[in-house]
Amino acid sequence: MKTKKLLNYILSLGLSLSATNVWAQLSAPNVENVYGGRINAITAVPLGSDSSRVFISTESANSMFYADVHSVTATPTFGSFSVVPGLDASAGFGSGIQIIVGHPASGKVFFGHDMGLMSADINAGTVSVVDSTVGYPNTINIQDDRLIFITGPQLHFGMLDSAGNFTEAGDSPANSFPPLNQPTLCISPLDDSVYVFSQGTTPSLYKLSDTYDGLNAATTGRDISPAALSSSVMWTSFGVAPSGRLFILGSEPSGKYAAHSDDESAWTEYATGIGGAAGRNIAFTGDSSNYKVYWASCYNDQNGNSGYWVGFGNLGQETHPNDGAVFTGVANPGIIYMTTDQGIGASINGGKVIFEIDDGVEAVQVNDMDMTLDKNSAWIASKSGIRHVVDYQTASPLWTTAMFPNGDGSPYYSVAMNPEDSTTVYVGNLRIYKTTDEGASWNQVFSTENAPVSWTGMGVKALALEVCPYDPNTVFAGFEIQDSLAGGLFYSDDGGVSWNQILLEATAPGHDVDVADVVFNLEGSDTVAYVSAIYDLDFPAGRSVYRLVKSGSGWTVARDMDASGTSTGTMLVVTIWDLEVSATGDTIYAAGTDAGTDHPVAYYKALDGTGLWTPLTVSGFPTEMEATAIEVGTDTVYCSVGSDIYYLPVGGTSWSLGYSYPVGTRINFLYWDELLAGSDLGLYAFFNNAATAINGDSNSQLPDGFVLNQNYPNPFNPGTVISYVLPISSQVHLTVYNVLGQQVATLVNADQSAGLHRINFNATTLSTGIYFYRLEAGEFAATQKMVLMK
Repeated sequence: MKTKKLLNYILSLGLSLSATNVWAQLSAPNVENVYGGRINAITAVPLGSDSSRVFISTESANSMFYADVHSVTATPTFGSFSVVPGLDASAGFGSGIQIIVGHPASGKVFFGHDMGLMSADINAGTVSVVDSTVGYPNTINIQDDRLIFITGPQLHFGMLDSAGNFTEAGDSPANSFPPLNQPTLCISPLDDSVYVFSQGTTPSLYKLSDTYDGLNAATTGRDISPAALSSSVMWTSFGVAPSGRLFILGSEPSGKYAAHSDDESAWTEYATGIGGAAGRNIAFTGDSSNYKVYWASCYNDQNGNSGYWVGFGNLGQETHPNDGAVFTGVANPGIIYMTTDQGIGASINGGKVIFEIDDGVEAVQVNDMDMTLDKNSAWIASKSGIRHVVDYQTASPLWTTAMFPNGDGSPYYSVAMNPEDSTTVYVGNLRIYKTTDEGASWNQVFSTENAPVSWTGMGVKALALEVCPYDPNTVFAGFEIQDSLAGGLFYSDDGGVSWNQILLEATAPGHDVDVADVVFNLEGSDTVAYVSAIYDLDFPAGRSVYRLVKSGSGWTVARDMDASGTSTGTMLVVTIWDLEVSATGDTIYAAGTDAGTDHPVAYYKALDGTGLWTPLTVSGFPTEMEATAIEVGTDTVYCSVGSDIYYLPVGGTSWSLGYSYPVGTRINFLYWDELLAGSDLGLYAFFNNAATAINGDSNSQLPDGFVLNQNYPNPFNPGTVISYVLPISSQVHLTVYNVLGQQVATLVNADQSAGLHRINFNATTLSTGIYFYRLEAGEFAATQKMVLMK
């Protein structure tokens, strides 16, 4: 990654972490007020005649947030978002909650999960399994205290009481449907009819034989699928307007398409004239004679008729709708909510102007970072835009809102700059953009979509972007393609004006090798670039690390981990995700995954010694995981594996677990110093100061390196994993207690060696409830809470 310099500030961009697992010498991160992230779904419940509570689910380990909105005046007041209790990063529900529906009477929000139909209660601070026998609900709808959802071919239905407790009807479910693809269940506001839509290029549509308040075991679905819709369009969205008109909306590469029917048989199809992808849902405002249709990044204020679709209005490149979920207010019907590239937006004038309401949404997913030598200015590339900070060394660093160069809302994977100049910056998604005025304006300087490269497929990512510190006009960009094709390495020697491909394995320009990282180094009089590759069985077989030496106007390429380049005398066939150059430039480090054993690996190349790639020990590493980042401190090497950071002191013989993020987190980079980690949850920094207290949590800094992790998954049914770290060999007791303090299980009662230990706990014989597990090892003792939901 980038050349790392001293960093002594604490930063968390996107996620506040309540840490329970830290080094004895590290404190937990604090929070910067930088908000946003990718939003999956939006819903709301009324709080009163002029107030509502908005819920959003995110592509983050902070699974769901809520905020209160008040509109006692013409201008609504939008409160700051907070994580829904029980759905934060430590709860382990993950980033995949796609369907959320609010229940007005109780204020609960219902959602689908692998554990079944679930609900969250803000007031009680609880998350509950409503029904664990049904599997993952594919669609959920609530109408007048009636809860309806579909799993597989079955239609489930029942009643919710005022507290949000669900009682399934005695004659539920009804077996009503053939296989459905991401179905949507909608109820007509005109006559209470129920429709079920299945998306696709030849979509299916069913009308139930009973209204929503008359469903029973005999309810069937009558196929009213439109027969003549264009098969070139992916039809993804369905809705029923206040007039009863049926809408099916979708997209193809040329743009968005709409179809509607007033009689369930004759359909009118047309191009909307709006570009971009299709959204998942449709929302409406108005009455049966005059209504607006909201969908993806656009709206129609003429009952959905052809010729009247327009895009949501925005006030600049920092606010841009991104073809995601839409929602119209419940107690505040004049408010329209939509997803944006930065996070969540709103409009109070029907969509003509939108603005961000991201305050408190800690869901930014950070992919890359670069920083000036003086540490006062840094740039962040994330899945939800580009961010810039100045005055970083002061007590009040200033963060910009998210930037989207030229309105490009695709996720950003890389950022690079001359470490002595923060005004000139390159950022990459599948395209490369450049600014020379610190983000005030941007130019697209390269795209793999354009000739002569012409990569038009999905999944193209600029994972690696690097400016040569010895010649800032030299820029490398490395691409991955996430399918059977491979990416490649491109360079510019004139500051991005022109670009050429450097072939690593291929013999002709085009698809070559998936590139993960690039670093530059000065070795004698040679400018050298090290390029890491993602191992690919397909031809050409990219692997390991390549060494490129500047030669005139070009570069000489050699495999650097072949047998002649390793201390073992054997060729290394590995994926290398991250490269690092020591501060003195005399050692190169690499981390990745062994292609044969799927085991994390790390290597170093001592340029002032053998000059050969030498394996670092794998003792202490878990198996069947990837090492995604590596960093070297003054006397310690740090390596991220899965959701954990491990450390290896100079002369050490085994890696030790230093810090654990929520399970499932991918750590995308490490940045010294003292230590900063960028992940798909946010950006975190730690400083070495054993005497510094941890804000709000006196138990977070654990003595002598003992660590008791939060179990995962949590809540669970019936199995979960409890892990802990022992710095020395110890007599270990691991026991489980119920809320009455009664011991219900002994999991470990034995001498155990130092290192990371994982214990599988099966609670089949226990009933639903809260339990505590306690670790005792020598003089150390710690307890954690877990929730069993059956």
